[in-house]
Amino acid sequence: MNMKFSEYFEIWLNHNYYKSGVNVGKNGDFYTSVSVGSIFGLTLGKYFINLVKNDQINQNCNIIEIGANDGSMMVDFIQGLYSFDKNILEGLKFHIIEPHENLRKIQQLKFKQSFEDKITIHHHLNLKECSFENAFFMSNELLDTFACEVIKDNKMLYVNDDDLRFEKIDEQTLLLLNKFDIQNGEIPINLENFIKEIYNSSKKCWFLTADYGDMNNTQKSALRVYKNHQVYNFFELSNLKDFFGISDITYDVNFKLIKKVFENTGFKMVKFDKQGAWLINAGIMDIVKEIEQNAGFRAYQNAISQVKYLVDPRVMGDRFKIIEFKKD
Repeated sequence: MNMKFSEYFEIWLNHNYYKSGVNVGKNGDFYTSVSVGSIFGLTLGKYFINLVKNDQINQNCNIIEIGANDGSMMVDFIQGLYSFDKNILEGLKFHIIEPHENLRKIQQLKFKQSFEDKITIHHHLNLKECSFENAFFMSNELLDTFACEVIKDNKMLYVNDDDLRFEKIDEQTLLLLNKFDIQNGEIPINLENFIKEIYNSSKKCWFLTADYGDMNNTQKSALRVYKNHQVYNFFELSNLKDFFGISDITYDVNFKLIKKVFENTGFKMVKFDKQGAWLINAGIMDIVKEIEQNAGFRAYQNAISQVKYLVDPRVMGDRFKIIEFKKD
């Protein structure tokens, strides 16, 4: 059956691969900033505290993670709040947007093991269920999971088993291409709806996300597959069935497009930076110093190892970007 690539992508990634709960890190198919260790989430926590202290975010706020997988980033984030200003926890509520029941169970177990009954996590199937006065949204490697069409030379990609074909662009996709001035590469088809749902869910909010890509997207397809820490060019795989639904499929995020859609919806971009520079400015080295003083040399060595992985330009430091928006 001839299938639009966006449908194929959605079934592969969100109906199969992520639904079961992905092992990320050494025992998985790929690393993320969260799987490197806790210091990424700890830094997010420290950064949030500074936003509150500088009156950029209300202390009585809802913290919402989207695309939480096993819940590790939220746990690390809360540990950061507890470590650097535990009094701030009194005014906060914690939420995860999670449509998959089995992932909700995994996340609940993670919270139980980490905090017993001291922290409550509120689950929502989607953003339409939510209505917040003040909200801080965070995510990691979320935007590259949006189902997309792939465009090349005025044609769009279709899949039939292992057969890949570029054929006529349908009317819906053509409208998006013209609207966002895209000629080639990946175009996420539900991005606008997602951002509108964030906007409508909150009177005031801050949105922060980390992902790989660039603001100056080359508009060339970067589709690839990760399996057991090996990366494969999607278009060079002759045996797609052997990877379908059991490995990660991804593409580079076009941050220029992300910025445009957020701003068109009514958000203001606050910051865009390489992950390494962002983490340093957010105080990651201050956290390392505190770990050295309070947890000993072995913990300090572990923290330094994590920092090198996260900020080194040759690893995650330059390849990953962090972008922030706010709605006042």
